[in-house]
Amino acid sequence: MLGLALPLAAAETPARPHRLLIDHDGHLLFSTLTTNFRADVDEEVREIPANVTTYLLCSGAGRTYFPTKVGRVDPNLKQLIAEHAKGNDPFGYFLEKLKASGRETFVEFRMNDVHNPTDANHWNMPLVREQHPDVIARPEAAARNDPEWLNWSLDFSNPKANAYVTAMLREVVEKYAPVMDGLQMDWMRFPRHLSGVGDEVWAKRAVLTRIVEQTRELTKAHGLKLAVRVPSTLRGCRVLGLDVEDWVKRGLVDFVVVSEFLDTDYTMPIAEFRAKFGPAMPIYASVEIEHGWQFHCPESLRATATGLYDCGADGISLFNFVGRYTFGAVPYDWLTGLESPATAAKKPLLYSLPVNKYRKEMDQPAVLPVSVPAHSTVKLPLPLPGLALPAWRARLLIAADAPLAVTLNGQAVELVPTLHPTEMFVEFIPLANNFSNIGSHRPAREQSHFYRFEAAGLQAGANTLELRNDTDQAIEVKRVNLGLW
Repeated sequence: MLGLALPLAAAETPARPHRLLIDHDGHLLFSTLTTNFRADVDEEVREIPANVTTYLLCSGAGRTYFPTKVGRVDPNLKQLIAEHAKGNDPFGYFLEKLKASGRETFVEFRMNDVHNPTDANHWNMPLVREQHPDVIARPEAAARNDPEWLNWSLDFSNPKANAYVTAMLREVVEKYAPVMDGLQMDWMRFPRHLSGVGDEVWAKRAVLTRIVEQTRELTKAHGLKLAVRVPSTLRGCRVLGLDVEDWVKRGLVDFVVVSEFLDTDYTMPIAEFRAKFGPAMPIYASVEIEHGWQFHCPESLRATATGLYDCGADGISLFNFVGRYTFGAVPYDWLTGLESPATAAKKPLLYSLPVNKYRKEMDQPAVLPVSVPAHSTVKLPLPLPGLALPAWRARLLIAADAPLAVTLNGQAVELVPTLHPTEMFVEFIPLANNFSNIGSHRPAREQSHFYRFEAAGLQAGANTLELRNDTDQAIEVKRVNLGLW
């Protein structure tokens, strides 16, 4: 089902495969299993849209969704455990049905998932950490109850942690090789794998490279592909000790997915990866469930895909696409058109400036929030892909403590003082009991300021927003959205 995105170059370099990938959390299904798991899975597979070429099914977090002899199954998933007791394997059945549907089928293996690392029932604790609490990246921080989850990440320079993860990888591959096409090693969920800081981590990179080497040997022996999900910049890869350039150069991986941590940027420096990897390596860009302190909607998904294609992505990977926690059916119609640059650019489009909510050291820097001092001006970058233009209408929505005077590329932008919409388009706003930080997702009406201007003032590439504060108090800007029609 994979199309070819580019024609053969003069040097006869093989065209890079175009993919639209769904990176499925697994928990979205296995936590809601009924007593008829086959019907649950059959429905899940049947509703996947035709434009999805590749499906990556997560094998578990700290604990697994499959019957394991190496680790332990998530104890909260009672129906899944009941099926295992009867000799059934819903995870394996899901893979079997995906592959039978004709889609490229991958197991997504989270190298370090540290959701709720101190929960009393240890629902997500890897068995090795339960048996050996000192195998984590920052035991001293964990001992003082530092709340940063990454402190509890397994430190793969510790032989016990290393042996555990390689045994888990081997178990997954050997158990499911007949019903999968490949394995993705997800280094971004969660992004810490070695102890130390700064150059100490990079000095240990051979430890992680060896895990990739061993996994490549394993997948190759079973005729499987190997992919990796890594930070969105080479600098970020270095922060984590991931020598991705070396992996590609040595033929250890078949494709690379670049990603932020839990957030979405519509610009990524994919060109810097291309310069290092050469013309043959496929590079895909990950879209998380949020962008700029907002959950995605169809307009933002199209805008993000358009931007990432413009940056050189060979396809789009959707991580944890919003699903059954909130809706009775996954809104797969939102993915219409994301399969190509031309169709993704169908308007309307919603862009947001990156916000410092989840960002870690390996991520690209955020732009917001920003404080505009009294009687001062702040400049913000607003890059746009060429395919997003021309537009016949353009609007800005700025969430700030008070209205600001705005110019775009030197031209004044008109404030519409009678309009205070809290969102540009209809957005998915989750229930408070699903997300404890609900207050951050929708600005108060009095903090929502609507601006209009001629779309002809926008240009492909760099644009500059100037925000001027004419008051005697600093004004904090929390969100900037651009809508295009």
